[in-house]
Formats: sequence, structure tokens, C-alpha cells
Amino acid sequence: MSFRFRRVVTGHAADGKAIVRSDETVDSQPRLPGYEARVVWCTGRFPASNDEDLFDDGAPGPAGSRVLFRIAEFDPAEAEHTNMHRTETQDVAVVLSGRLDMVLDSGEVVRHLTAGDVLVQRGTMHSWVARGDEPVRVLFVLIDALPVTIGDVVLGEDLTALGGRISPMPQGSESSA
Repeated sequence: MSFRFRRVVTGHAADGKAIVRSDETVDSQPRLPGYEARVVWCTGRFPASNDEDLFDDGAPGPAGSRVLFRIAEFDPAEAEHTNMHRTETQDVAVVLSGRLDMVLDSGEVVRHLTAGDVLVQRGTMHSWVARGDEPVRVLFVLIDALPVTIGDVVLGEDLTALGGRISPMPQGSESSA
């Protein structure tokens, strides 16, 4: 189920002219059964810096300062695998190919997201389920956010279903997956 993509990063020469800093083919990495992904880029601070002396090659910064871009692929053969979780992020999911459902802990289901569809997930308890016969490829943009507060209750991060195997937002040097 592995996939690859080309990642090109621009920058500036000493004279201020635009240059290509890196141009590489990146391979996905297994993260969970039926789920492969790879970080395209993660900011080291927010707002991000485009200054050459602060070039951090997409290394994640501390919590509260990260914006992460990840390409992921879900295998529909693992469609019943539960990955219900909540992160302290606002996520934008752009379906690139295939068909995807999102299940919420309320039982509500967003059905049949297909290529070109965009879903904004705002700190909710959710699970992704690939549908159909082909792998589902998604571009995720995760933006650090404050935890959701309902009345006096703080709904913090809940990664229990992931069993400590992965964290959606990398810490320190975990930027590659």
C-alpha cells in the first residue's frame, strides 16, 4: 500500500533570489494497520519564518506553534478498524482520491467524501473509514488549537484508541511520519 510523492521546498540565495532548497521523492511510512502517511511539512514556529538563517527543514516546533501538512492513504480492506480519537488541533482534510467516511462519537456519519471534498474537523472525537475498492488518499493540514471547552468540561486530546502507536501531531524529531 505504500506510495510516494515529490516534495519541493524553495528558499532564497544570499542575493535574495529565489532558489530550490530541496527536491526529493518521499516514501510513505506505515502508521497503523491499513494506514500509511508521511509529513510533507511542519512549521517550527507560528507565524512561520521564511528567513534562510532560520531554515528548519520542516522540523516541528513546540505545541501551540505547529501547522502540519501530511499526505495519508487508507486501505479500504481495513475499513472496520476503529481509530476514534480527538486532538487539540483544527484539521483540514482534502480528499485527493477514493471515498472516505468520517464517523463522530455521537454516531453521526459524514458519508461519501470524494476527490475535491474538504472537511474541517475542529477538535471532535472522530474516526476515518475508507470505503470502496481503491485506497483513499487525503491531504491533512493540522493546526495546533486550544482544547475544546464545553461549560466547565475541557475535552482534551484522546488518543486511547490509537494505543500509543502514533500521535497525529509529531513531537520533536518525529516529523517524518
